[in-house]
Amino acid sequence: MSTDAIIGKFGLDDTEKAAFYDYIANRFEGCEENPEPDESFLQTWESIISYAGIFGAAKAVNERICRQRPTEFCSPEKLEMSIYSSFAGRIPVIFTPDTRDFEQLVTNIAYKGVRPENISQTGASFLHGKSTRFMILSAKPYSNVPASELGLDDGDKWAEMSFRLRRAHECTHYFTKQVFGVTNNILHDEIMADFIGIYEAAGFYRAEWFLRFMGIIKGSGERLVFYTSELSPKVRDAVSELLAEAAYKLEAWSLTPDFAAMTNAERIKLMCRKGLAGIAQMM
Repeated sequence: MSTDAIIGKFGLDDTEKAAFYDYIANRFEGCEENPEPDESFLQTWESIISYAGIFGAAKAVNERICRQRPTEFCSPEKLEMSIYSSFAGRIPVIFTPDTRDFEQLVTNIAYKGVRPENISQTGASFLHGKSTRFMILSAKPYSNVPASELGLDDGDKWAEMSFRLRRAHECTHYFTKQVFGVTNNILHDEIMADFIGIYEAAGFYRAEWFLRFMGIIKGSGERLVFYTSELSPKVRDAVSELLAEAAYKLEAWSLTPDFAAMTNAERIKLMCRKGLAGIAQMM
């Protein structure tokens, strides 16, 4: 369905139409690619990882990363630190399967000790500063969607898939920031990151999974509201329609020989160039 058809379907007036087009505008349009992303920050992380190998990850985190607000870990032996070699480049990862430790660690590092209201719904945090970049990951069910909603029987398998999905999701954001200098808190970025994440974690992409994560297909997911909180209900519905169109077009694309022949980096660049409306018109 074209954007004009969606606007007609939901009866958007001129003000709502302007808000709709503003939201779906391609923020990557006109961005030049950076051929040599800066990875100098990794020198510091290599030192931290070496320290963790000797004294343990919990001690390394408290003494080298959040010295001012050290975390009292419930399961320090389960905390892991590594530098992950991804399609986006090498990126430091802190992982803990203990939800209590994850939430406290994110609170201390990302929110300076002030626990955010939505922390129980958060499963990953990407920290991106001038001198350091890293992600903190949990083993929570992705988007708080249980395995049963996806037709999966094994909760442990879903926990592992959720970890890999989150890691690839955050790597996608990292890639766009490194290559284009841009990462946005909107649905165009989210559908790209979830697309790469689902495919990396499961070996296939299902539009239904993404729409469940967003809450467009009713279930436990509810991320759509977060990314469209400033839109009116009618505009949100119109954006949701476009997002669903894009999700199913991506599923069809993922089954083509052209897709199979591409790297993740090439796939992300293509989706960036097309924008959300362009993705919805693929194939």
